[in-house]
This record gives sequence, C-alpha cells and structure tokens, in this order.
Amino acid sequence: MKKAYILLADGFEVIEALAPYDVFCRGGIDVKTVSINNKEVVQASNRIKVEADLLISEVADFNDADLIYLPGGYPGYENLGNDPVVGRIAKKQYESGKLLAAICGAPTVLLKNQIAFGKSVTSHSCCKAEMSANYNYTGRPIERDGNLITSIGAGHSINFAIEIARILAGDEAVAKIKKGMELL
Repeated sequence: MKKAYILLADGFEVIEALAPYDVFCRGGIDVKTVSINNKEVVQASNRIKVEADLLISEVADFNDADLIYLPGGYPGYENLGNDPVVGRIAKKQYESGKLLAAICGAPTVLLKNQIAFGKSVTSHSCCKAEMSANYNYTGRPIERDGNLITSIGAGHSINFAIEIARILAGDEAVAKIKKGMELL
C-alpha cells in the first residue's frame, strides 16, 4: 500500500487538503495529515479546525512516504515555506525521486527551498511572477514534470488528487474512485 503525507500549517485551504485526503482513502492509499505546528488542531484559512493524524515530531524521517503533499491556502503556504523542517522534507522527497505535490500557493515552498529549479510547474496566478523566474511556469490546471506535480488552485483539487492517485495506485483505483464519487 502506498503512503501519503499531507502537511498542514495554520492557514491551509480546506478543499486543497481534505479533498485529496478523501480521494486517496478511496483509492486505497494510506494517507495521514501531519501538523507542522506540533499541536494536534490546525486552523484552516476559513477558521475551520482540523485534528491532524500526526504531529511532525512523531514522524521519524518520512522515508516511507511515496507522496509528500503540500496544500495551499493563505497564509498556510507561507507557513509551510518558512518552516525549515518542511523544506528539508520536501527537498529530500524530491531528490529521492519520490512524488512531491504542491497546489495553489504551495509551489512557492519549492522556490524558497531551491527545489527543482528549471522544471515545469503551475501555481495560483498570484505566484506566477515569482515562480516564473526559476521555473517553466505553464499556468495549466495540473502540471507534471517527473516526480513533481503541481496544480493551479482549489477548484482543481479533486482532479489533482485523482491524477496523483492514478500515479500512486493505478487506473483501476481511479475507476473505483470515480465510480464512488459519481464522476463517471
């Protein structure tokens, strides 16, 4: 079974974190939310409070991660990008050749931590100028370049999660996900 970690910082975007959580569960992927704040409850950008499955201090090294997923949301993506532990985790994941995903403003975490310069990415349009300097910014809803996959924003959360599930669990799992969600 594939293993996914969704890193949560105060100010995360609910749909960008929890829609993928749901999709991954439906696809048979072992998924855990991880609070980077070392407190169980993380507050979303819209003030919804979510209890994380794990604290970042409880995960030894993330070596078992097939996916590290970074949701956007403001100021959540800035909180992720400013955390040196998150930067090390993301960089290690990318450099190991395992899947690293970021949506909305979260691709700026890559920029702040000098990860995958020169690769094709997308992000929320508010980050386009900053991302364009070191990446091939495409502006597409979903962009994959090797083991890096990015998405433009909240409205694409389910399709983004389904594409990630396809990579991790295959077409059969995606068919099951789509049938269960009435997306066929």
